[in-house]
Amino acid sequence: MSVWDGAVAVPVTVVSRSKGEETGVTERVETSIEARLARSLEELASSREETAVSRAETATSREETAAARVRVADLEAALRSARTIGMAMGILMSSRRIPEQAAFDALVNASQHQNRKLREVAEDVVLAGRL
Repeated sequence: MSVWDGAVAVPVTVVSRSKGEETGVTERVETSIEARLARSLEELASSREETAVSRAETATSREETAAARVRVADLEAALRSARTIGMAMGILMSSRRIPEQAAFDALVNASQHQNRKLREVAEDVVLAGRL
């Protein structure tokens, strides 16, 4: 790592006074240098603030993207479960000649009595063809 890493270039004016030079010229040069330095420092501060804001926005964007990915995965899993439950209900409706709500209630009752998730009971019905 170089000693100059992170160093900021700032314009510098070197002034020397010769004999008989007016003090006013030196003061104007010093004022000019101070103004130039102040502008450079303001630009640096502004640049650092913009960088900090940009980094914060990037971090927020990454967090939002990660949260969205999790949400998509959850929705995909819910969709798969809903399809499986629907197939199981169809099997029960067909085999038992019962209405849709009765088929759903049968799955829910089996889930509660077996202390298993509804999705798991539905998967078994789809695989076995019966409850």
